[in-house]
Amino acid sequence: MANERVKSVGGYFMRLLGGVAVIVGLLGLFAVLAQGNLIGVVLSIIFIVGGAILLKRSGDRSGPGRREKRPA
Repeated sequence: MANERVKSVGGYFMRLLGGVAVIVGLLGLFAVLAQGNLIGVVLSIIFIVGGAILLKRSGDRSGPGRREKRPA
């Protein structure tokens, strides 16, 4: 069973990796659009979507400093 510190380190790593993937995907997309390479465009979009998914999943953890959501 992992403690909170390990979970937060994993969340930070996912956030870092997701941010890097989105930035690399955007840079690749702009570089490939100038050339018109369809495979490069698809790979860039995969990087952007994958990075966005990692960023979203890294924020799902509720830590000790986070408030709980109240039902409406």
